[in-house]
Amino acid sequence: MYAKNNTRSNIEKLTIAAMLVALQVVLANVLQVPLMEKQYNFGFIPIAAAGALLGAPWAMAVGALGDFLGAHIFPQGAYFPGFTLTNLLVGLVCGLVLYRKKPSLIRCIIVVAVSLAGLNLFLNSLWLSILYSSNGRSYWGWVVMRAPNYLIEVPANILLTFLTLQGLKKMKLPATLALRD
Repeated sequence: MYAKNNTRSNIEKLTIAAMLVALQVVLANVLQVPLMEKQYNFGFIPIAAAGALLGAPWAMAVGALGDFLGAHIFPQGAYFPGFTLTNLLVGLVCGLVLYRKKPSLIRCIIVVAVSLAGLNLFLNSLWLSILYSSNGRSYWGWVVMRAPNYLIEVPANILLTFLTLQGLKKMKLPATLALRD
């Protein structure tokens, strides 16, 4: 009996992860808002949802696969695996902080601050400095240029993540995926 329930649970998780990967691809690549020096997108939300519902390994897969597929379906230049690594690490943070926990504003602040202000700003600036080293902009030049965007992006993602997790908490999900009250 255990194997049958475990198989069902894995199929449910795989199905939800696949839907979140698809959602991540669309929200990160199709639904974008121009914001000063970069595009604001909503691709963080499915990764956070995967972290809360499925845990770190699944959220890492959602982040990495979403980035990889998005880069190949909607190419905006050559594929660079550093950005995929960043999304994988974002999934790790989301899973470690949010998995099966009661959605709270403080958890959302932590996960968004570490993921966006920490990983995305600093790691993605590193990847951009490697990719575009010939344009004369140093690593810190990329960080300084991109930092003001995060003054808008971080609060927006905190609010969107919190509202998403509150909505997920109210959904009728299988017990293996339910968030705590």
